[in-house]
Amino acid sequence: MVMSDTELQAEPAPSVSSKGRLLVIGLSTALLLTAIGILLHALTTRSRDAVVEADFIELTTPISGRLMALNGDTGMAVSQGNPLVMVENTRASEADIRRLETALNTAQADQLRIEQELLQQRRLLVDFERDAKGQHQLEVARSSNELDQLKADLERERKELAFSQRDLTRQQQLYRVGAVAQNVVDRALTSMETNQEQVRALEARIRAQANRVQAAERNLNLDRTRGGTDPLPRLQETRIRLAQLEGEMAGLERKVQGLMAQLTTARMLYKQEHDVWIDAPINGVIWQTLARIGDALKPDQPVLKLVNCRQRWVNTTVSEVDLRHLRIGTRARIDLIGEDLDLRGEVDLIRSGVGRISGQNDDSVARPINLARQSEVRVRIDSDVPAPAKKLCFVGYSARVIFR
Repeated sequence: MVMSDTELQAEPAPSVSSKGRLLVIGLSTALLLTAIGILLHALTTRSRDAVVEADFIELTTPISGRLMALNGDTGMAVSQGNPLVMVENTRASEADIRRLETALNTAQADQLRIEQELLQQRRLLVDFERDAKGQHQLEVARSSNELDQLKADLERERKELAFSQRDLTRQQQLYRVGAVAQNVVDRALTSMETNQEQVRALEARIRAQANRVQAAERNLNLDRTRGGTDPLPRLQETRIRLAQLEGEMAGLERKVQGLMAQLTTARMLYKQEHDVWIDAPINGVIWQTLARIGDALKPDQPVLKLVNCRQRWVNTTVSEVDLRHLRIGTRARIDLIGEDLDLRGEVDLIRSGVGRISGQNDDSVARPINLARQSEVRVRIDSDVPAPAKKLCFVGYSARVIFR
């Protein structure tokens, strides 16, 4: 619906009292915002300029020598245990190593020679044991056969003795009746006595031969008739030589083990004296290289400087009036100048009286009380905040600290 001009003119205009209320509301809002800003500023403590600091570690060479390796450059991140620097000591001597190597080679050559002789003697031992066993069996068989033959001869002689005894009795009876002459009796007596002697001799030989059989079974030699081909003497000699060689080999094994241990120690000492590697003691960043490849170094000379990016802090000052807002553990924000990145941390040290306490026990020196009333505050930066190696973990950066 379209309103007429008369109707538009009839609508009432805003009153003066309404405008006043709007103005009061606007002024009140502005005052409230200003009060809130003042309150927030009052509750926020700001420090003066500060600098990010950190722990530094210098790597020094333990020996004199020449720098041969430098594994890193400024701004490179390193891990604990990484080899960073190698120093070569050109004066280190290898004489002990060469002497021990010569002795070890000689001992090992002796081992090889004895091993070969041991192998040969063991083969001979097997052959001689086989020959001795065969010889033993032959001697037992021969002795047993001879004993059997003697027993057969004895049996035959005993029969002949019995016959001669009967013949002597018969001849004696014939002599008594005058049938034969005395010489016939004498011949019969002689024959009988001869048979008796033969029987006794055979019995003695049988006893001796029985002893030989027992000796042969025990591998003993009672006759001492073995010649140069008898394997038993050579078997005994071979066993004696084997025992000697095994003793020498055991001694050589101990000698070789000792020389190898000495050689390992000598090489380790030489390496420690000749090639010395210096490892990174922490996880960090190379802050500065203090020497170059090829430089001649002295003992304890610094070669490299590392920064520990997990141990950073800022030292700043605040007015003593603001100390009532701070305490150990108060959280803080560190605004890095020139970086769109804020670090976080907390207060871990507050020291007041900066500039008024000398730290010396000299109470006779008067100090004015109107010195600047400033307190030093240290903020330890959290270890989990960014620490880019190429920016050296922001160490040395200027910053402002805001306490909450």
